[in-house]
Amino acid sequence: MILYVGTDTYEQYRKSANLFQVRNTLEDIAGDACVVLHYKQVNLRTMAQVQPWAICHSGSGTDYKNYDVLRDSGYRRVVREFDVAQIGFCGGHQIVAKFFGSRLGPMRKLKPSEPDPSSYHPGYLKEWGVYPVRILKADPLFRGLGKLIKVQEYHYWEVKRLGPELDLLASSRDCHVQAFRHRTKPVYGTQFHPENYSDAYRDGAKVLENFFGIARSHRESSGGIAPAEQAPRRRRTPRA
Repeated sequence: MILYVGTDTYEQYRKSANLFQVRNTLEDIAGDACVVLHYKQVNLRTMAQVQPWAICHSGSGTDYKNYDVLRDSGYRRVVREFDVAQIGFCGGHQIVAKFFGSRLGPMRKLKPSEPDPSSYHPGYLKEWGVYPVRILKADPLFRGLGKLIKVQEYHYWEVKRLGPELDLLASSRDCHVQAFRHRTKPVYGTQFHPENYSDAYRDGAKVLENFFGIARSHRESSGGIAPAEQAPRRRRTPRA
């Protein structure tokens, strides 16, 4: 079983249809069942019961100052201590990075001549749509992909500075930290949304396939039993 953690407020978690659309995508690619939990439900005791072999952390649309996800000690301990492969998407990427000592913040304010692509937090620079991301460091997460991938982006916050335990893997023109990996653990973050790939832009699907391969290998090498590899079913995922 894999776990998908909703990282937004509980109110947003309860009414988000996208969480369950993404769950379907993750199940298709991982070839295993996926349980969805809110971060408030995620702690080491719950992990002992659920026993996921991989954890994915969702994006979020609420500013961190307006709720306590960055201060939740139970969730933080799972990210830092639970020994399975993990990956954060967008807001989840930022949260995982913060739990390992990184600094977060808005990208920057727009210049007077710059257009605003979205009404989401007007006046701030955003990556909003499909963007090129350059791979800076070889990693199994990007196996089979070129030096430049095209992926979905929806954010105005970013990781400003990575913590000392994290290595930079990828960047874009306006966002320096597009992907990272922990130096000694299979813990990843992507500022982009690999889970929101489309038929026209499938690089995100390959990133997810690679991540679940990493997760299986880690589970087997650490003495756990990972499910057998299953061929992913081809499907078109709705865009966020």
